[in-house]
Amino acid sequence: MSPAQLATVCVLQFLLGLSDRQAAEAVRCRIDFKYAMAMELGDPGFHHSVLIDFRNRLTEADRADRLLDLALARPKEAGLVGERTTQRTDSTHVLAAVRDLTRLELITEAVRAVLEEVAGTAGHLLDGLADEERGHRYGRPVRLGKNPTRPRTRILATGDDAVRLLEHLYQHGTGRASGPRVQALRQIMVQNYYRDAAGRLLWRTDEDGGPGLPSSSRAIVSPYDTSARYARHGHIISWRGFSAHLTETCAPDAPNVITDVATTAATTHDSRVLPGIHTRLRQRGLLPAEHLVDSGYTSLVHLEQAARDHQVTVTGPLPGNPTRQHRRADGFARDDFHIDYDRQQVTCPQGQVSRGRHGPYPTSSPTAAPLIVAKFTKGQCQPCPARTQCTTSRESVRTVGFPPRELRDVQLRVRAEQQTPEWKIRYAVRSGVEGTVNELAHGHGMRRCRYRGRSKAHVQHVLTAIAVNIERLSGLPSAEGGPPAPTADGLPELP
Repeated sequence: MSPAQLATVCVLQFLLGLSDRQAAEAVRCRIDFKYAMAMELGDPGFHHSVLIDFRNRLTEADRADRLLDLALARPKEAGLVGERTTQRTDSTHVLAAVRDLTRLELITEAVRAVLEEVAGTAGHLLDGLADEERGHRYGRPVRLGKNPTRPRTRILATGDDAVRLLEHLYQHGTGRASGPRVQALRQIMVQNYYRDAAGRLLWRTDEDGGPGLPSSSRAIVSPYDTSARYARHGHIISWRGFSAHLTETCAPDAPNVITDVATTAATTHDSRVLPGIHTRLRQRGLLPAEHLVDSGYTSLVHLEQAARDHQVTVTGPLPGNPTRQHRRADGFARDDFHIDYDRQQVTCPQGQVSRGRHGPYPTSSPTAAPLIVAKFTKGQCQPCPARTQCTTSRESVRTVGFPPRELRDVQLRVRAEQQTPEWKIRYAVRSGVEGTVNELAHGHGMRRCRYRGRSKAHVQHVLTAIAVNIERLSGLPSAEGGPPAPTADGLPELP
């Protein structure tokens, strides 16, 4: 089969919301599909499993992104999308194709998945491991709920079964101990159990003084999709899966075209995605002059990097001064101190000059810039009549943290600009991308993954974006302002 024909079928599949079987049947029966693929009317088509193999090939390397490159080349040649315009980006949560499992359910289901995997490839390896009790425990998908009976007994029994199964496979299952389900069970066991000094298998918690639980960015939530992660935004949204980042043009005199799609783990911060978006847009020759984003993307470091490396102005609300004095509007905030980078000194509002300076130190937050810390001494702060307005620390000493000079200049300039009416009018255009997110999530099923694994989820998102672009561009009026002009064979010409 031609890759171009299969790519066309995949795009039409997501445009019309078809399953693999329905798409293959449409290729066999529908004349519009045959016309789009340049097939003979009597062509019998292909088996639906061909689409699975083709999507697996798209997950290799950057083939999905290269497919988006090809889909954007035609609109670019037609002048419908170009470089140095205005673009906007937003993200949304995507649910993985897995069930929500408690930790005990996760361990139990991971053992069951290994038993199913081994039984299908080398069932003789399970001789001596299976009995009626284990068959009842692992013979069907587990559903224990949040309050199972005898939870401690179940935890220890399931852990012992998992350890025994892994040891048996490593001893007798040559070549069978490296399957994806076996490796998933091994990682899940390490993340949920540990052995104490006496060698006993114990359940990991954050309260018993043990090694504790892994962070959400590393914790596996399903044995069937080890790339899915648990994330929470505030107290409203929590999910297991991924995040999708959509970038589109928003010029007032041109159609809105999706120019980039990124699929990340649910725990990846938005600001870390911005450099990759700009790199891919540069490769496509579609870098914007102004990039509108929300506050999740406006890392001070990446704002400066985008302007320096790509000459892109990232427009978004920069977080305000985080000091307690600034939040409460009571006392001396960081902006009240005069910073002299040349002399490497900081002068407080009372005229005292700092006596020490250290850094810049890297920060743990992905959105925060490296900090330079200036310190004042006890002899300066304790006799000060305005000390209570400045610090409440036990040592009665004020420290001031601030970014390096080039980042400080960007910070002051952006914070001043975002208070102006002109900036607010420009930034108001960003809200339109939320309609695009809603269109893909609810109109084309992007909210839920059809397939398991982040790479396959990315293929789904790219194909959905191409389908939406085709749908938008196909509805553009002709040069005369009417519907799309027909070609010689009577069918409308796509832009």
